[in-house]
Amino acid sequence: MDAPSSSRLCLPSPIIWVVGSLIVLMLYIMDVRSLQHGIIGLSEMWGRDFANVWTGGKLALSGQLDLLYDVARYRGAEHALYGTVGVHNYSYPPLALFLDIPFALLPYGAALTVWLVGTGLLFVLAARPWWPEGRVPWLLLLTPAAMMNIWAGHYGFLIGALFLAGWHWLPDRPRRAGICFGLMALKPHVAVLVPVILLLRGDWRTVATAALTVGLLVLASALAFGPELWAQYLTVTAGVQARMIDPGTEFYGLMATSLASALLRQQVPAAIAYGLQGVAIAGVAIGVTVATVRRAPPATLALLAATGTFVILPYAFNYDLTIVMLATLVAYGRPDASLMEKAVALTAFLTPEWGMVASAIGVPLTPIALISLFAVELRRQVRSGRDAPAGAGVARSA
Repeated sequence: MDAPSSSRLCLPSPIIWVVGSLIVLMLYIMDVRSLQHGIIGLSEMWGRDFANVWTGGKLALSGQLDLLYDVARYRGAEHALYGTVGVHNYSYPPLALFLDIPFALLPYGAALTVWLVGTGLLFVLAARPWWPEGRVPWLLLLTPAAMMNIWAGHYGFLIGALFLAGWHWLPDRPRRAGICFGLMALKPHVAVLVPVILLLRGDWRTVATAALTVGLLVLASALAFGPELWAQYLTVTAGVQARMIDPGTEFYGLMATSLASALLRQQVPAAIAYGLQGVAIAGVAIGVTVATVRRAPPATLALLAATGTFVILPYAFNYDLTIVMLATLVAYGRPDASLMEKAVALTAFLTPEWGMVASAIGVPLTPIALISLFAVELRRQVRSGRDAPAGAGVARSA
């Protein structure tokens, strides 16, 4: 890591952490009250979206992969495995089955525990270079986005760990960084800015290694599970996920982070919603290009790209904001941070959960907060032209 750490930086006060997680704590309480034999309200498995990981592995082990991307038949398979469950669909590329199968060998409860503990540990280890020396950043597992990820049983910790590890290893171990970035093909849209920045920097060994990693995973999955799965994923599943950009009145729409989803939920005309999303995409693309051309170090680019990714993605949700939480804490904890910078960072820190409340009453708080955080971080980088103390990390509570 190219940036020094500092024990002088501090976190928001404990009351902010408590307030930040009130919404998910309410969701936990509601789930527990309706929990029966591992099923929440007769509609969802405990661990929610982790059910897709376990189901995918079970279908692979039983030779029923023809059900994987057929939404109706997939839900029928889940009903057979769990009883009555929610309206899931398998949205991951076939290469994710290599990850799913080991978890499907365990009982569901044990698999969920290993998933959350294992991926949480990886995320903590990957975040250490951004944290003060001598302190283990376990508090990153208690940020609002992390708590949502635990509630949803999702990939936020694993993808976050691969992202941070890749940027950490980029200067000295470019091939290892490329492997990490390549493995992000599990959720490829979250890595959308990575190849752009790597190409602008001329990190050819990392680009080549990442491309080779993805290529080998695609080839291996096609050989192991059949090439027709890739055809179904790229046609049927891509269409299902694209339609989710417009959430209507569905609950998951409250969890969306994109400007387009927020505006469509408020019945803004699609042309305007997607037009403004396009403006956000262009702004981030220009900003990331400027920061990269001005030779911002990987520690800076990692956090800038993390926030920028969720500004430009029209399809993304709050449980994936685990890396953005690190960016907010770094921005808030700088000794020289202005009141405006602290306010923006604190607002973005709270939005994974309170953004849901704001969305419910018609305020697109989450995308506004993310755009503001990106702008503040870009302004600081352009103004300073260096990485001090952008990757320095954060420390004890004030």
